[in-house]
Amino acid sequence: MNLCVVTKGTFTKDDYMKLYNYFKEDIAKYTDGFDMAFVNDGHVISMANVTDQDKFYALFEDPKSKEFDAKFNSTDTVYTLEKQEY
Repeated sequence: MNLCVVTKGTFTKDDYMKLYNYFKEDIAKYTDGFDMAFVNDGHVISMANVTDQDKFYALFEDPKSKEFDAKFNSTDTVYTLEKQEY
């Protein structure tokens, strides 16, 4: 399943990269494609082709994620995407 995750909060790029680096091995296990773009500090857009939804979504519930969310007033909005052929 293809997902787009929009993350917003009061974090810096360095703050976010620390969290990403903590989870990057797990993200690689549960996806077969992952990209992210920094709009600016406090705004990141990630795209992923998720191969194990349950384990991927569990990353959002991990205590490290919850700590980050509380510290930086961070929220994630997840959109499901469908591939279109034209």
